[in-house]
Amino acid sequence: MTQVNIKRVYDEPSEQDGYRVLVDRLWPRGMKREYLKYDYWAKEVTPSNDLRKWFHADIKDGGLLQICIKKN
Repeated sequence: MTQVNIKRVYDEPSEQDGYRVLVDRLWPRGMKREYLKYDYWAKEVTPSNDLRKWFHADIKDGGLLQICIKKN
């Protein structure tokens, strides 16, 4: 079975990382392209810009947070 590890883009790369895929529509803020070690940028599998903006706006309004709190 293939093992998938999730790592923040700001974490230091290691030799054990293997094939590194950046999954984000936007380039990470403050990160230079020559510094980031990645093999493939998979922006086509990320949410649309409209969905991303809605999600972040909903977080600011507390809507998503309230849903998560009610479930627990």
